[in-house]
Amino acid sequence: MEIEGDSLDELISSLESFPEWLATIDRLVIGPELAPSETKMALSGLVEFSSEGPLIIVPREKLSDKEAICLLLYAQDPNIVEPKEVSRLLGLSGRPSIGFGSRMSELRREGLALREGEGYRLTVLGKKWVDDLISRIKG
Repeated sequence: MEIEGDSLDELISSLESFPEWLATIDRLVIGPELAPSETKMALSGLVEFSSEGPLIIVPREKLSDKEAICLLLYAQDPNIVEPKEVSRLLGLSGRPSIGFGSRMSELRREGLALREGEGYRLTVLGKKWVDDLISRIKG
């Protein structure tokens, strides 16, 4: 198959004429299973990427629940993460948190996370906050 176009809009229009390919293209472009290599490098020593998803490996006493949630959202960026997935990943990380829903609400109020549909993702401010957090922890 060959697709041609003189502009990005023409290419997108051509691709849209093949709906069976859209889901595959979205998965490849938007949501790779593991985080991009730069994100993995930034999170090394803090988050381990496993077949279960990203897992926090920082000792519980060195990281608040809010910080752990932000690291998980950062590791999943740009994907939207549902609350039940956050809970599952916290549990697998050895950080079960009954009040994580309250922490998610705090993140929204502080402008660090955004609710989209049924899930959450970090805002630009949230990503900057996590970058600062990573520097502080590794520093």
